[in-house]
Amino acid sequence: MSPWQLLFPAFGSPLEDVRHSGAWPEHLVFVVLFCALVDFVKLIIELLGREESRRFTSDPTLVTAVIACKNGAEVLPGTIADLLRLLPPERIMVIDDGSTDGTADVARKLGCVVHRFERSKGKASAINFALYRVNTPLTLLLDDDTRFGGARLPTSLMTEQGYDAVAFMVLPDRRYRDGAHGNNFIGAVQRYEYGKSMEIGKRFHDVTSSVSCISGAAGLFRTVDLQASHHRHTTVFQGEDLQRTILHLLEGRRVVFADEPVWTVAPSTWQAWWKQRLFGWYPGMYHQLANMLRLLFSRHSSWRLRYEMLYNVYTVVSDPLKTWSLIVLAITPGLRWWALVLYLLYLVFELHSWWVIHLPATRKRAPIAVLLFYPIYGAMNTILRTLAIFSWAWMRYMTKSMRPKRGPSDRVPA
Repeated sequence: MSPWQLLFPAFGSPLEDVRHSGAWPEHLVFVVLFCALVDFVKLIIELLGREESRRFTSDPTLVTAVIACKNGAEVLPGTIADLLRLLPPERIMVIDDGSTDGTADVARKLGCVVHRFERSKGKASAINFALYRVNTPLTLLLDDDTRFGGARLPTSLMTEQGYDAVAFMVLPDRRYRDGAHGNNFIGAVQRYEYGKSMEIGKRFHDVTSSVSCISGAAGLFRTVDLQASHHRHTTVFQGEDLQRTILHLLEGRRVVFADEPVWTVAPSTWQAWWKQRLFGWYPGMYHQLANMLRLLFSRHSSWRLRYEMLYNVYTVVSDPLKTWSLIVLAITPGLRWWALVLYLLYLVFELHSWWVIHLPATRKRAPIAVLLFYPIYGAMNTILRTLAIFSWAWMRYMTKSMRPKRGPSDRVPA
């Protein structure tokens, strides 16, 4: 009797189920197990390759904050209130990208420098417009809903240690400005997801100064670098922060991670969550696939960065296969137990990450319910990444909202 039958005597062996299901499903199961092994190896490599926090000093006089904002009148005051702890209002620049809610008036009342577009040009174009109006050597780019809290500006990493850009530890806010909407289960899941990305993913790449994405929520850059590369940006909103970072890395610039928590607003409902992933994050990943391939073969790339780009390409190829496999496992009676096997495998993979990830300040781990749900959450993300191929194609070629904006009609008036 197999160990499986000892544990679950009322059910047959999964291997027997595979043999009775025919050769093709059997091959499919082993392909899925191979994909699980790749994910496990990636996790182990990154866990063993994390870096400790970087030390730095802060000189806010070197920094101007740029906030591209559309219809953010409600959230903007909280964001600016946090910034005023670090910067005077004359070094907080708000670009009102065609708002209809009085965003520009709100920013002016708070003393900020304000520029307004009557017709929306998009976030990336608004940032590009602002760059040539910044008079400090460093530029802090952040969203209108980012809470800076007690974070410091890690200026010495760039002025004294020679790095070119800095990513912050971005985490979902527990509170959604007007209430505790972020204190639900999806909020807890996303806090763990973001924390894992920061504590494991970005720390892993920090070793070789090759952090592959500075979140649009907050990032510190050299002003001249942003000015030099802005014309290469497609200005498409989906993945605009990823593209900006990749352009830096393609130039051989060094991007590091600062262990300074800032807080962003994450979706507080499952409907908002899947819309964010299906129409924002994952189409942006496909939009940058060509740049990822360039970075994979760039002479400037460290092995860690090449590894990350190779895994991204692998994800694009394997996600449809994983999605199809999940469907086959669900509809084939003799294979359904393999879904439980995969769930348990990914749950075991997740245990160490769950143990080492703590929320800042509280140092608490995510609830057990988050750990138990996370393999399912990963499968949901895999399915959405697969479906995002179609949303990317729709927005790129049908609605053309993801068409690169570089023509005369797309220019922003000075």
